[in-house]
Amino acid sequence: MSINSVNKESWNLQAKRYFENSNFSFDNVDYGDVRCLTEKDLKLLGDVKGKRILELGCGGANCGIALAKQGATVFCTDISEKQIEIAKNNAQRENVDIKFIVSAMEDVNFIDEKFDIVISICAMMYVKDIRTVFSNISSMLNKNGIFVFSLNDPTFYSVASKYLWNEKKEQQSYFYTGEERWKWEDDDNFEFITYRRTIGDYVNKLSDCKMLVSKLHQLKIEHDVINDEEELLETEYPRIMVFKSVKI
Repeated sequence: MSINSVNKESWNLQAKRYFENSNFSFDNVDYGDVRCLTEKDLKLLGDVKGKRILELGCGGANCGIALAKQGATVFCTDISEKQIEIAKNNAQRENVDIKFIVSAMEDVNFIDEKFDIVISICAMMYVKDIRTVFSNISSMLNKNGIFVFSLNDPTFYSVASKYLWNEKKEQQSYFYTGEERWKWEDDDNFEFITYRRTIGDYVNKLSDCKMLVSKLHQLKIEHDVINDEEELLETEYPRIMVFKSVKI
């Protein structure tokens, strides 16, 4: 079974549980966890009224919905039919018009469409061929268009691999590049496959595709109460990183 097939099947099984256990806002763009700094703090997207925006790996489309409410024309894609089903229901309930497409990120390439902004929230780590995705995004962006995406920070994952999860020795290094297989809950009968890369890998591949990084934020998670070692590490090391790049 291909990597995309594994993740698609797993997200179809996970989608309902994930949405029910997430404290999403449909009025603000978060970058993967509402306990981190959000778009209201970081101000990476600017005024989106009248802008054409594409979201890749939209999940329940809470971020796309928030942008549509602000006056943007929004397209949302996800590999999972169940995620798109939930996203459509959310959009209908929030009374916004969004075009939804079921597709793997590698296959999204609107030949006749151009966008002012492309966003992706904690989804790029599911992509193996990241250069193809970046190249397609660059081709779909207008000149000076922006691409904002968040994903797991390799700093946290290298530290946690060593001190919390006791993973393979190579995965305990910040410089590990490759796939990681994991389960959302220990007793799940399905798994996900994500890819870890260094920050430099992302910067260089963006540059190869004529996109230059203008901002990079590394976000910690704010916990009201620290319950375990993982939550302690989340306050001491960046759990999520957010890139803003500009097409040149």
